[in-house]
Amino acid sequence: MSRIFPLIALFLAGCDGPEQAVAPSQDDLDRVAEILNQPTEKIVGNLFSEVGVPQIRLSETRIRFANALELAECGLLQLIAERNSSLGKQKQESRRLIYEWEIRAGLSRCLQVHDKEWFQLAVNAKQYDVEAAMIELLTNSEEADRIQAKISAPFKTLNESTIAYTGATMNILRTLNTALSDTDAADKSTISDFEESLKAWSETQHHGTLHRAVGQTLSWISNANRIQTTAIKSDRLCPMGTPTELGRNLHTFLQGYFKHTLQPKISSLSRALESLERQWSVLPLTLISHDELIDALLNLPPGTRDKLRRAIALHVQQWQLLLQDCGLAPRAETTNS
Repeated sequence: MSRIFPLIALFLAGCDGPEQAVAPSQDDLDRVAEILNQPTEKIVGNLFSEVGVPQIRLSETRIRFANALELAECGLLQLIAERNSSLGKQKQESRRLIYEWEIRAGLSRCLQVHDKEWFQLAVNAKQYDVEAAMIELLTNSEEADRIQAKISAPFKTLNESTIAYTGATMNILRTLNTALSDTDAADKSTISDFEESLKAWSETQHHGTLHRAVGQTLSWISNANRIQTTAIKSDRLCPMGTPTELGRNLHTFLQGYFKHTLQPKISSLSRALESLERQWSVLPLTLISHDELIDALLNLPPGTRDKLRRAIALHVQQWQLLLQDCGLAPRAETTNS
């Protein structure tokens, strides 16, 4: 069986101790600088500029009154009249989604006019509008604002927040998938459950918690990586590969403070992001990519999550190099079991 370098194994294993914050702190960075015998750096505040929500609007397709009369037998006349009114444009985002879903489902029942050009255009427009209303609900609504809140977070740890969010999101995803793919309209029970799930979902404030954790962790790890790079280039911990007291202190630091304090914060963030990405990947999107949706949900600039992952990988690699320079990293070896 193969033996893996212990530091990488720590990340693969996940949390090895109690999680105490959503991201490493300035004190954590000072500890890294001290153990590497380097000047510390200061963590900056919010790294991100204002990020706009996806600009996807409803199609504004209208079914003319004369054509709408042909749909009376399908029970759509009142819905279409409401949709064409100025009042119909002012619906709350969750109700707008249900409303577009009901029209799309109603059109699917109108087989007597399915071969008419205006009808086909309306069907295509309503399929578009269901997804557009869904994206608007998730990214630019009262619920989207509430889940982005970054004060008075209801959970002490990122792991607790992730568990609550995962549970609250399950019914929302089930309903959204049905809205995007099912020709039947939602019944009252489904709508009621959906509204309740949206409320519980937004109250987790998980998107705001993750936004803050990503920003703080990326700032921290970028500074820590620069300190590591300086230490590697200076070759002062273990000159010419000679083990020193500083090198042995580094090994103790990684097996103790890093393992029990720093690593749990970083790995819990990685797992939280992976969990969120995996959940939302089930939506059959056509108007935006899944990456664009995740960035919009978390209010992050494009590429931020990849940048964070690369920074974490570099952080682990540089600890590895520092230990190797001190002759403290065991060589990977393979034996037959």
